[in-house]
Amino acid sequence: MDQSLCDNAIEQNFIFADELYTEGLELEKYEEASQISDDLKIEKKRYVLLKTELWLNTILLKKKCKNPFDTVVYFYSSNPGNNVKIAQQKIIANVLKDIKQERKDKLVLLPIAGDLDLEIVELQLKTYNVTQTPSILINEKQVLYGFYSKEEIEKYLRRDAG
Repeated sequence: MDQSLCDNAIEQNFIFADELYTEGLELEKYEEASQISDDLKIEKKRYVLLKTELWLNTILLKKKCKNPFDTVVYFYSSNPGNNVKIAQQKIIANVLKDIKQERKDKLVLLPIAGDLDLEIVELQLKTYNVTQTPSILINEKQVLYGFYSKEEIEKYLRRDAG
């Protein structure tokens, strides 16, 4: 692809990522209100599949276009089970959200539930040796488990992307 096609494809990829992120916030509101129904579970799986597709597309664009942006995949548990893990996941999500807001179109943030029994997600977890949630996969290279500060996470991101 020439640079103009790359620029357009990357721009569209970020637009799609932002739309999915907004959709994910809406799903989260329903979950927090304990309005979990079979329809919501199906919608959540659809959302995770779209996020995974976006991630695979992002990897392809990074290779073909050699564009200097970062990908951060946040694997979390949709059924964390205890209040400690729930709080930990919320803190991590907020830290990542802050990084995304600062880096805008230099970072694709992909929150993905790792426990919905979706084969494509399980394949990605195995491919990148992600063994637990919550975890953060940075640029398909570095896996971080548990809580890390904003500064610690940024050490693994491109310096020129901020």
